[in-house]
Amino acid sequence: MSLQAIISRRQRALFNAWVQDPLVQVQVEHPERLGRLVFLDGFDDTIETERAGRRSLKNVAIVRKPGDPDHNASVWVRAGYSSYQKAWLGFVHQVYGLKATSSDLAGYNIDHLLNKARSPNKAGFIRVEAINDAVNQAWGGLFERAASNPEFSANQKRFRRTMSWIIAAKLMDQPPPRGPDDHQGIARLVQFFNQNGLAADDPQRGLTDMLQFAYRFR
Repeated sequence: MSLQAIISRRQRALFNAWVQDPLVQVQVEHPERLGRLVFLDGFDDTIETERAGRRSLKNVAIVRKPGDPDHNASVWVRAGYSSYQKAWLGFVHQVYGLKATSSDLAGYNIDHLLNKARSPNKAGFIRVEAINDAVNQAWGGLFERAASNPEFSANQKRFRRTMSWIIAAKLMDQPPPRGPDDHQGIARLVQFFNQNGLAADDPQRGLTDMLQFAYRFR
């Protein structure tokens, strides 16, 4: 299996998990919590984190259980840890048996699903995945910059975070609207989410609220 195929399959698997359960975690306070919080649909208190190669569990943790690794394996890094791209590549080698290098990631960013600046004192553990480079940069310049304001109490206190409309859009290669008045761009995203099982969750309202929040700080 190619690296691109692994990336695409992992993106779809995580998106589908979020469609089924909006409580999919992207940040936790400590790797010891991963086994309990990642597999919410099949609680198993015996699942333990494992080291990623020789890396310390203080910086990188893999959590997995038997079965399809697209659904059942993930890698998490301490928000302040800088070598997260190497950690993700090591995870792919350890879990999928594919040895890849940074040059194989052309067109992708290995990035925190939640901006690391939103983790209190950069101490939380955040899931990292491969995201389309251009899409990731576009969303980062819009919403995440505003949401990462250190004055927000949530960014000072909250160590547990769940997946959001923004993260889901980035994951599925959906670029952002140009702003809260970009009705065509919002409609495009609403149509995407509706077609993927989220019509009942009112993506129109979720996306509009998100954009209005971001543009208050522009």
